[in-house]
Amino acid sequence: MKKLKQTRRDFIKTVVIAGVSVYFSPLVSANSREQEYLYKPKKPWASGGKAKFRVDAIQKVTGEKVFARDFRAKDFDLWPDKQWHGYIVCATVADRTFESIDLSFLEKQPTKVILAEDLAKNDVKLPPFHGEEMLLTKGSVAHFIGHPVAILLFDEFDDFNAAKSRLDFNPDVLKFGDKTELYQRNPYASWRVVRIAKERNDSSDVFSPFQDGLFFPAYQLRQPKWPRERNIGGTLGEKGMYYADTIQQDLLKTNIHVVEKQFQTQIVEPMMLEPEAANIWFDQATQTVHGTVTCQDPSDFTEMAVHLLKQSKQAKDIKSIVLYSGFVGGGFGAKDHSVFPYYALVASLFSDGNPIRIANDRYQQFQSGLKRHPFKINNRLGINKDTLKIEALTSVCDVDGGGRENFSASVASAGMSAMQGVFYIPKSDLQATAYHSRNVTSGSMRGYGSTQCMPVVDLMIGQAAAELNVDPFELRRRNLLHTDDLNTQGAEIAGELRYREILDKAEQHPIWKNRAANKHTFETNNPNKTFGVGYSLLSKNYGTGNVGPNAAVNLLESGEIVLEIEYMEMGSGAQTSQGLLTDKFFGQAADEVQVAVTETWKALQLFETDNPYTISQEKQDKMSKDPLWTPVKLMASSASDSATFQTEATKGACAVVYQYGILPAARTLWKLDKNSDLSAATWQDGQFTQAGYPNLPLALLASTAHHLGLVTGCVAHTVNRWAWTEAEFTIEGHTQVHSLDALAVRYGNGANSAKTQLMDNLGYHLIKRNWVKYPSTQYNNAMVTYYAPCDCLVELSVDKYSGKVDILRTHSVLDAGPVISKPIVEGQIQGGLAMGIGHVLHEYLPPFEDGPGNGRWNLNRYHVPLARDLSVWDMTLEILPSNDSSERPKGIAEVVMLPVISAVQDAIFNAIGERFDHTPITAEQIKSRLSV
Repeated sequence: MKKLKQTRRDFIKTVVIAGVSVYFSPLVSANSREQEYLYKPKKPWASGGKAKFRVDAIQKVTGEKVFARDFRAKDFDLWPDKQWHGYIVCATVADRTFESIDLSFLEKQPTKVILAEDLAKNDVKLPPFHGEEMLLTKGSVAHFIGHPVAILLFDEFDDFNAAKSRLDFNPDVLKFGDKTELYQRNPYASWRVVRIAKERNDSSDVFSPFQDGLFFPAYQLRQPKWPRERNIGGTLGEKGMYYADTIQQDLLKTNIHVVEKQFQTQIVEPMMLEPEAANIWFDQATQTVHGTVTCQDPSDFTEMAVHLLKQSKQAKDIKSIVLYSGFVGGGFGAKDHSVFPYYALVASLFSDGNPIRIANDRYQQFQSGLKRHPFKINNRLGINKDTLKIEALTSVCDVDGGGRENFSASVASAGMSAMQGVFYIPKSDLQATAYHSRNVTSGSMRGYGSTQCMPVVDLMIGQAAAELNVDPFELRRRNLLHTDDLNTQGAEIAGELRYREILDKAEQHPIWKNRAANKHTFETNNPNKTFGVGYSLLSKNYGTGNVGPNAAVNLLESGEIVLEIEYMEMGSGAQTSQGLLTDKFFGQAADEVQVAVTETWKALQLFETDNPYTISQEKQDKMSKDPLWTPVKLMASSASDSATFQTEATKGACAVVYQYGILPAARTLWKLDKNSDLSAATWQDGQFTQAGYPNLPLALLASTAHHLGLVTGCVAHTVNRWAWTEAEFTIEGHTQVHSLDALAVRYGNGANSAKTQLMDNLGYHLIKRNWVKYPSTQYNNAMVTYYAPCDCLVELSVDKYSGKVDILRTHSVLDAGPVISKPIVEGQIQGGLAMGIGHVLHEYLPPFEDGPGNGRWNLNRYHVPLARDLSVWDMTLEILPSNDSSERPKGIAEVVMLPVISAVQDAIFNAIGERFDHTPITAEQIKSRLSV
């Protein structure tokens, strides 16, 4: 009957949130134990630091149960066999008050119907992050189309299934009253970044957010109202507005060529493989909530869940939460802080002690899932006619956040700060306001504002080149950012900028170099089609500004390596790439890679106090004196974080075990002095080698390290705020600075009693730091400083009669920094091409009543790019080799998509001579232009 069992090892590790014990446990199979099912790949999966296949490959392609959606109550040990099922009824009318729900047409009524009054009666509220009105109150107007109204619970699947067939697409379930005004509220956020540079080689500005700080508006009539006074000696806002006016005046000068661009982007569905699902059981007898959910952020979910439960009447005495973690079947940001799992959590409070499963079908996912924000962008770009240098850029972005705020404020900020792309802009006035609307909620979908904003300025450069009769590559070259330049926030961009190198490669590539000859040949052979080549070079910021990655590595006595990481595997390959990192330190990839781990970090005993984005430098300096304090404890699985940030923690943990476990063991086996230099020792074919000494296999080193009670495991944590943390630790009597702020070590099985007593119930000895240096809080004003560049050359044709676009060839060059796994990076480029083409040519959801909130959208209407829409056999790429051995990997999962969007638009212009001011550009729209 039961299929999943929890071992003592799984349950011994917990975290405590507001007095509630939270247990995180992996989903394991019916016939395996100890996480092997999800995290222990078929051997050998890697050799020589390269993966033969992904860690998660076999399970996924053979259809094993790997996603939370796959599991039912009977799969879990201790759970009742009885599985209830839930259905969420949503309002598709947003201009009439909700009056009642009519279920009389159902052959069998739901076992329970949960309405807003039931939530109010039991003090059940959404976590503040997700806003108010979890269920629409009677007499109120929906905040958005698709606003949930009721949760129907069925104690039998057949009853649920029969009811679902009659509830779907039924406009008569909900009864509405008279027409009324739409729900309104103030914008979610409004941002303004004004910068006036000094000389280019000057490290400071006349005025900028990084140097002077950010200023914000008041709100009047649901619109931002910026300070009226313009005063260079006034308040920060008055000073900012003074400089904003000078930029407007500069754009009026006669030697400035101004390109104006109004651009509209669309609502986009993430279309991940696995629609959202949750299965939750509230065990009233033990006051424990058990559950498995499809989310990218299990730590954040459980923290918010604890507070929701504790304030409710039914679960105010909650003692424990047990969350089972599997893989996420695709996310693209749509499962990052989604509101969906909380509906299942709340339903469990009303299901009479029975597990309740709520699982979206694809229609429901379109209706309720997070989307990519539509942007309305108004830009003015000023270029000096004599020097061809950019003088100034102004931008006003209206961002439609939909019915709940989610990450709309942050997306607006990120889009605005990404506007400059690869270009140096000495004067800029950039605004972005995130508004509420009755559209479906948008969130942190792949691109995070850059998808909407960054291609626009590159397209404006192309338009300026045509208007000024200048070669587009030359105009780009004159305006590229250089290493050590400041961005539009006034912060120095981190790392070497290789934009010129990428641009030069593209200019010499056959797709560009031979475009005229290829156009003549193609159009001669295809008289019904026109041919065009387009180019774009963009550089996407990555990271969130305050990141606290954790990692743990343990070397077993057998020589097996077990790696635990905080990051969730969402299909991006993080599990595989992180597993490869151990090769440098132990001569082989990890044998087991656990993802979405949370419980192990308790060994570090860290705590945080303030919002890391708003903490003062004085407070940070004060708190840093406590060796257990950190600005930020955890890291979300988002923002292309794994390659850069998770890697830092993983390498930090491995380095400690290598230095205090592997090296001392090697010295013992080679009978060397404990301080002898082993800097020349290397791993070769799984053997640790040093000239003049016998090779040592990892298994021998591991058993020796355990026998001697050396360091065989390490938990590590670090913090990044656009710079890395440094701290000093004393380990085994040796004092050294690490790029970490917390670590704990595990000693081998042969450790003496003194060492054994130092280890806690998790098996780790916490090493408190001697001192720490965290990045300055001033970096919070920088918004972003980490960038990864990628370009795209696109060769396409346009049918003169139908307007259909065919992609013929593409070529991309990417600077990813040091590459951990080349096939994974190549896969990201290929996937980015597909998603970019989808965004620019195909994918579209209309706003408001005709949009996805009406519950009638699916893949029969929504066109994601298919193989025939892509040049799958003529897609080439180049990944630049790293120039700096100390360089860290870059987050590239988003940038690979962006230049595709603007390159396709550029190619369409070069094919038919028409520019479009929106996405997607459909065949019908092109046909209408050609007809004119």
